[in-house]
Amino acid sequence: MNFGSRLRQIRESQMLSTSKLSKQSGLSQSFIWRIESGEKQPTLETLRKLSQGLGMSLGELLGEELLSEPESLKINRIIGNIRKLPSEQVDALDLFIASLSTGYAAGENPLTLQAIKLNHSAEDGFEIEVVFSANVSAIMDHRIPDGTQRNMAGFHLFDEGMKELPIDVIPGNKRMLGRKAERTFVVRPRTRLNDGRAYKLNISRLLQANNYKYLKENHTIMFSTHEIIDITPFNKKLCGDYLSFALDSSNIAPGDENIPVNMDIKLTFSNNVITDTVRDHNMQCFSLENSKKQPVEIDVIMAEPGDSSEKKKEIIIHPKHGLQSNTVYVLTISENLQAGNQKLLGTDKIITFTTGGASINGTGEQDCSSIA
Repeated sequence: MNFGSRLRQIRESQMLSTSKLSKQSGLSQSFIWRIESGEKQPTLETLRKLSQGLGMSLGELLGEELLSEPESLKINRIIGNIRKLPSEQVDALDLFIASLSTGYAAGENPLTLQAIKLNHSAEDGFEIEVVFSANVSAIMDHRIPDGTQRNMAGFHLFDEGMKELPIDVIPGNKRMLGRKAERTFVVRPRTRLNDGRAYKLNISRLLQANNYKYLKENHTIMFSTHEIIDITPFNKKLCGDYLSFALDSSNIAPGDENIPVNMDIKLTFSNNVITDTVRDHNMQCFSLENSKKQPVEIDVIMAEPGDSSEKKKEIIIHPKHGLQSNTVYVLTISENLQAGNQKLLGTDKIITFTTGGASINGTGEQDCSSIA
């Protein structure tokens, strides 16, 4: 049996049309017809795509009969390489052929990082849970020998000084149930990470799924023990929840009148603004002046850098000597205000307000008003 006949037999046994196999393999329907008719002989790359599209190893695709009777010089060359390997290592050739593909399966749906979660528990301590789009942690050895072990070796953790820290990489199926388990790795530092410090988790582009797809690019996750700081390469869908930075609210809205003269201004941002790396810088990003452009001395008050409560997003502006009654004031928040994820505010925020009479007392607490 020639290769074209074998391919047709396997395709029909799986009840696949040439159109369906075309979609699953990334090869054109007309090209598959020409292979099956014997008009075209497959290259290494074509064989790899066909084996992936059919969900079988290269050895299974070629079969015993084809191994003994090569039909072309190209097939003969492939078979010659296979014959040099022990039978249990034939499937390892799949990984080798896939690694020869420019861009690691370019043009196909690549393996992607889909979710990141920072976990704190009394039993296990701090852990990072990373979830991918396909099975990466329960790889079947008959497809990719030692695939799970190689994937586990693709994670590396570094501190701010780029010193590598020891970690345990735990396949998801050892920690949880369900289909998500095989797509998950849990990374657990063996030493305690310091609050307020930045760390980097590197994931190798050679991370491979059970369907032979690669991650394609090295990924870096920058994080502290309480938040994700940045991800490279940037993924808008994945990063959107925590890589934006904005002023969310203030207890004094622009245009407010009759503000108590002894009232502090409480500002709430979308991200952590009190980390060690940005704290001193952010202290200098606020100014308060009256309508005559006369500066007002202020204290910029923040929680401690390691605070994991919502106070990490808050900054309080306290006029040192109180405010004058019936006076217009302008609070300016610099565009250079920075979040712990290294993002800048981007534009100056201006809050103009007017104090009331001297008899008005304030407690410093009012309903928060959204800042546009």
